[in-house]
Amino acid sequence: MKLTLSKKSYSAKFINIINSKDRYVIAFGSRGSGKTHHIMLKLLLSSFLDEYNHILYVNKEFRHIKSQQYADFKKLATMYGIRDYFTFYDGDYRIVNNLTGTRFTPIGMDDPEKTKGISDPTIIWWDEITKGKLEDFLTLNALLRTPLNKNLQFIISFNPVHEKHWIRDYFFSKNDAYKLKYDFEINTLLHHSTYLDNDFINKDEYRKTLELNALGNVNRLLVDIEGRWGVNSNTNPFFYSYNTEKHFTLDSYKVDNRFNLTIGFDFNANPTSATIGQLNRETLSFHIIDVIIEDENNIFKTSPLSAVCKRIKIKYIDSGIINAYRIQVTGDASGRSGSADREKSMTFYSTIAKELKIHEQQIHIRNSNITHILSSEIINSALFLLQKNTLLFHDVPDLENEIIQSFADEAKSLNEAKKKYGLHILDSWRYLMDFWFANNNNNWSNSISEITNRIVSLNNRIKNNARQIN
Repeated sequence: MKLTLSKKSYSAKFINIINSKDRYVIAFGSRGSGKTHHIMLKLLLSSFLDEYNHILYVNKEFRHIKSQQYADFKKLATMYGIRDYFTFYDGDYRIVNNLTGTRFTPIGMDDPEKTKGISDPTIIWWDEITKGKLEDFLTLNALLRTPLNKNLQFIISFNPVHEKHWIRDYFFSKNDAYKLKYDFEINTLLHHSTYLDNDFINKDEYRKTLELNALGNVNRLLVDIEGRWGVNSNTNPFFYSYNTEKHFTLDSYKVDNRFNLTIGFDFNANPTSATIGQLNRETLSFHIIDVIIEDENNIFKTSPLSAVCKRIKIKYIDSGIINAYRIQVTGDASGRSGSADREKSMTFYSTIAKELKIHEQQIHIRNSNITHILSSEIINSALFLLQKNTLLFHDVPDLENEIIQSFADEAKSLNEAKKKYGLHILDSWRYLMDFWFANNNNNWSNSISEITNRIVSLNNRIKNNARQIN
């Protein structure tokens, strides 16, 4: 079928994206630029080609597919008068072009195992890829190998959240954040846009909206309005000792089943989060390796806590990565009395023990949570005193973003930061760090004397306040 695209139906800046056959398309810039709109238009048009196509559209979390990309595909098809050529499946969010048979398959990278059953994709589009991991990207990229179409393409779109992100390091030149690495100069379309390139909005009014939303935040002005790589503009960071170059790595971590896997839980009503780490007692190194977060709209149709536990069990225990007896659980002390099941018959920690099939002796929680001020002292001491390669965060960008965003309010707490940004992962990580560095130190204090001496004194303060571990 031949379609004619009127010049009035797209912004001139984006015609090269619509026509691109490059192996990679990297579309980044400010909010309101129109990049998502034009990528979706390109994909809808591509589905009418006579050649074989199978299009994957990706979100970090599957629960957002319905309200974001799927809904927008519907809206766009209606707007361009081609809705009747497609079947939209509201149950699983597939889309099929009725003329050519081209499929649009939704993928959520919160369950990357599901990518193994996908056959012969030709185009992959990941919107807001900054929410994902490098490992996720590499997993998807490996799927583009079908011989059924010679024009294979991976499209990524994002707002450049901050200059330390793995996307900046992986695709862009070390010396210029707006030029590609040599490896990607050939067969890659790099496309930068701002709201000024969107021909379908009132640009002056939209800029005023963006400025109001930024509330003077330099980082948001850079990213949202200018489409430039953001910088950390936090003038009063809560975790002031955190250093991306020192602590963050894109290297994967192989779990050592000789040592315990420690999981910190935080029981927000919606969502619930868990941060997973391992203390390697042989190398005396600490590794933050994973973050799992679920809300009430999870695919398991269970409580958020139960969904988080199911993810952990599938990924780590059922797969054979770690034995259940090697699991240690810590977290929010309020979980002693709070309940996750509808009958209110089980506490949060009873639910965890049941879901993970672990003994209650493997659960370590305080009588009450320590203060934010004391938490800051403990964690910043650990971050500052442990040298490179002894405290590492392995490809957990969502957690790093929350650490960078966190600021101390007038009461030296995290309360205002939580109100402003949500920070749904942060506390599960704090509880994990507290378990390691305020209570677990006696097993390795002979090897790292400086940090342990300071943390032992902090731990004594905790004991003097009757807040020791059960």
